[in-house]
Amino acid sequence: MKEQSDTLVKLIHDAAGQVGPLDGIDGEAMARRAIRHERTRRGVIGGAVAFALVALGTAGTIWFVERPALPALLPWFSDSGETCSDGLVFEVPDGYEEFSPTGDPMWGLDPVIPGELDMESLPSAESWVAVDPVDGVPLVGRQIGNPVVDTEVPGAVAATYSWYIVDGDDSPMADELTADAGDFVGELDVELADGTVVRITMKLHDDATPQATFERLVDTVRIDEEYEGPETLPMIPQEDLPVLEAGEVPASWQEAEFHGLQYALPGDWGTGPSAENVGETQVLERPDGKVELRMELTDHLMYLDNAQMAAEYAELGEEFGDYYRFDLAGSDVAQVRIERFDGEYQAYIEVRRAGGRGYMVNFFGRPGAGDLDDDLSALLGSLGLTAASKDGATAYDDLDPADPLLQDTPPDWEPVKFEGLEMSLPQELRSDEGTWGIWSSDSPDSWEDVSISLWDLEAYEQPFGLDESGYRYEPPGTTRGVVTVGTSTETGEPTFLGQATFRLTADGRKSFEVRYEGSGATEERWWQILTSLDAADLSVS
Repeated sequence: MKEQSDTLVKLIHDAAGQVGPLDGIDGEAMARRAIRHERTRRGVIGGAVAFALVALGTAGTIWFVERPALPALLPWFSDSGETCSDGLVFEVPDGYEEFSPTGDPMWGLDPVIPGELDMESLPSAESWVAVDPVDGVPLVGRQIGNPVVDTEVPGAVAATYSWYIVDGDDSPMADELTADAGDFVGELDVELADGTVVRITMKLHDDATPQATFERLVDTVRIDEEYEGPETLPMIPQEDLPVLEAGEVPASWQEAEFHGLQYALPGDWGTGPSAENVGETQVLERPDGKVELRMELTDHLMYLDNAQMAAEYAELGEEFGDYYRFDLAGSDVAQVRIERFDGEYQAYIEVRRAGGRGYMVNFFGRPGAGDLDDDLSALLGSLGLTAASKDGATAYDDLDPADPLLQDTPPDWEPVKFEGLEMSLPQELRSDEGTWGIWSSDSPDSWEDVSISLWDLEAYEQPFGLDESGYRYEPPGTTRGVVTVGTSTETGEPTFLGQATFRLTADGRKSFEVRYEGSGATEERWWQILTSLDAADLSVS
């Protein structure tokens, strides 16, 4: 379910593009309706989120004087059976049927369902409803300045909603889910008692009264009192796996290190022809090319999937295969799964430093490679975790704090807000039209530039590392950050260069960078700029 939800989220994330004002929407009326009447209709849907993340800075707040008339009777389910989903119960309009573009259910108006033999098309609907938990993803309406309404959902800790419309021609929302210019998208966030935030998203196409339709949906929502939390799958914990004893490392093997993972191999092994991006992936081969060792730095190990599969096999009374744990000091994951078939030998090793980095180590033998059990045993015996495997935690804590170097921001500097990031800059630094995230001053005698880069990395991408030679600094809204002071010669003459990378999330996938440089740039101004940073409202999605 989680993988399917992530797939849908990515499809929708590639979706939304731009937004703009919606004719006929009464923002003031919506904002005034902070407390809702008691819900009189009860229903439920289940499924996964389809939230849309938009390119920011394209529209301002929208306020309208006249509100579209609410129809005397909206077509709505009245006798649908209750189905629980993510802790919420609600109703959907009449004519909405369940469909599943990516494996998670959604509810759409007259959905198009491909035939069983049609493998090229996905189920689709022009108007739909979806629901799924979200974590740290702000309402799109909030991001673009539309009103955000506090509402009451029975049993919920809190609930807020907003909306936006798609602005553009056929902005893609998924392979088979499209968003036309003028489509309405409403989002309701509901906080459950355990702190989980569940989002209901409704996209409406060619609806005469989209605000009324969305508000009717909001009015039906309540907490499912029988909800016991997300489904948990059985799994075999690592401590219950059989132990594979590591062997002695031959004296002829040579030790090496890969991003904090120590290992050893025969000295005549070399870099394989398939090596790519050696910074995060290293491939080594035996001279005859029949045995390969591939090491990869990753945040996404497969050990939980293996543990679940092993539990499922056990319930069926079957063996999952050669699946073991092994001893490795300082680790909280140290597992290996071995497969043998058609003369091939495949050992999948996973290691994670407790609180630090994760590694996938694949040891593969092709037909004719010979018996590799002893080699695998020696390889496991050679593994060790160095200080670098702590993912920079110790190095970061050992950095000098930037706080003693910070300087008060001059009162005549102008406040600047960029995608929610607040700071103050000298008045002569201006952001020209079309220069997104760049402020410059240019005179015959000197120049200065300040630039901001926002990063929202995909799950398969490695987060940016933090410089271990700077100063640690965490302005509001950040989890950690490193500031450096240096010199640039890119223009031919040495100029001041200040750089800083700040993480907005613990895993570093959401982050931003600040760069300040120029012939007129000074270290004093750099520290003054840093003092003014406030990322509490910054969104990089």
